[in-house]
Amino acid sequence: MFNGPAPELINGRLAMLGLVAGAWEEAHGGLTLAQQAAQMPLSELLLLAVWVYASLVPILKGAKMEAFGWFTPRAEITNGRAAMLGIAVLLFLEDKAGVPFF
Repeated sequence: MFNGPAPELINGRLAMLGLVAGAWEEAHGGLTLAQQAAQMPLSELLLLAVWVYASLVPILKGAKMEAFGWFTPRAEITNGRAAMLGIAVLLFLEDKAGVPFF
């Protein structure tokens, strides 16, 4: 389960979701990404668990990843990697500056 496409695909999807939601919350709430993570309510953690489950089931059932217009498997992996890198850079910058980036 910890090898193959699942870990990178799921972590990439969560990173894309987290980066957009975190930036939105920073712009409107004024909390850094680390502060948001520390104050995350249980309902949002459950939503993330459902997201992981919804991503994992098709992979375990052997569904093929097929392109759907602009939504290609290669684009999803690339965007997920960029989002993972973006979160790491955002956490680093906010830690050094002590203020929200957005």
